[in-house]
Amino acid sequence: MGHAYHQLYYHFVWATHARDPHIDRSYRPAFLKILKEETFIRGGQPIRHNAMPDHVHLLVRLPPTIAVSDFIGQVKGASAHRVGREIQPKFKLQWQAGYGAMTLRKDELDKVCRYVDNQEEHHRTGRLSEVLERIDVDEEDWAAQVAKARGEAP
Repeated sequence: MGHAYHQLYYHFVWATHARDPHIDRSYRPAFLKILKEETFIRGGQPIRHNAMPDHVHLLVRLPPTIAVSDFIGQVKGASAHRVGREIQPKFKLQWQAGYGAMTLRKDELDKVCRYVDNQEEHHRTGRLSEVLERIDVDEEDWAAQVAKARGEAP
């Protein structure tokens, strides 16, 4: 295959199992280093990443040859495995099934980078982005969006 121009940016968010606050501040820098390394290993270019005690944000550029669901599944699995092996936290780090994923335009990157960088401030003040924090799908909302896209009545 020849070269293909692409700018595929994704924002991922996923949570710890049962939203338990198991990403402890004492090992968060080591966890973020592992997350960055696993992103590279899996073929992604990490742009920003951060973690709160109960969830993670990852902003990444992916080539078109990588399946999004495979990529994030591998990053989640490998990062939890390495935390257990290398950091050995008091509580085993496990992830909730699923994740949130959103595609972004290049001109949106700065705004999302600031959001990811300032996670603690956003959570402390309650000024959260409903879209960037979303992990679970609202089936009724999804059905309404699909109907609207098809030009059907909701």
